[in-house]
Amino acid sequence: MLNKKLFYSIIITLILIIISYMVLFIFTGDKLKFWVLEDGVFEYATAIWFLLASILFILLYVRSHTGNNFFILKTKKNIFYLLLGMLFFFGCGEEISWGQRLLNIDPPEKLKEINAQKEITLHNLYFFSDEMDEYGNKKKTITSLFALSRLYVFFWFLYCILIPIFNKASIKFSNFLKTLNLPIVPLGLGVLFLVNYLLSRVIGIINNSVTTHSIVEIKEANGAFIFFMISLYFIYRYLEQSIKPDYNRE
Repeated sequence: MLNKKLFYSIIITLILIIISYMVLFIFTGDKLKFWVLEDGVFEYATAIWFLLASILFILLYVRSHTGNNFFILKTKKNIFYLLLGMLFFFGCGEEISWGQRLLNIDPPEKLKEINAQKEITLHNLYFFSDEMDEYGNKKKTITSLFALSRLYVFFWFLYCILIPIFNKASIKFSNFLKTLNLPIVPLGLGVLFLVNYLLSRVIGIINNSVTTHSIVEIKEANGAFIFFMISLYFIYRYLEQSIKPDYNRE
């Protein structure tokens, strides 16, 4: 049953990704801005998917019955669920500037001085920017490595693609992950991050009429939706594991 749900999840997510990029070809001008500008449809969609994923992962942490074995430290509950929940809550907050525009909050002047968009966000601080520093100079490769956008890409590539691949390829590595009790992302869902990334690059090449910002907004929303689907997968797995004892008693 879980494999069937996983298959449908992959198909639904893939279809949504493809449809989302079609917006760039269907709409133009002000109609396109409605979808991709700040506080547009895709930006709020990103925040909502991150928030839902956060809630589900925190729920999984609360309901988890097995902890982690970090060799020098053992936990009663699976701390990885909590960390993922906190990470996606942070992503939700950053996406909507922690309610700055919704609540009409004016950021402190000192924050405006070090923030590229003059917002209450961490990822727009010049230190974490991947493009320009506070003097308007293009960042060097080394300093741009600290950009949160790059760290985000590194995270999904490592956690959702590389780790699942090595988990399947190496028994020793798989046993190590089982000891840690790390939730393993299904590779089928993880690969969708690559599909999303490659589509955004291809569309940027073939459709010169759209801005990079528009493509990025859609790409980010798709990435957040994939993480939401991953959280749903873990919820389904938890539910199936919870009812197994009932079957055994029968």
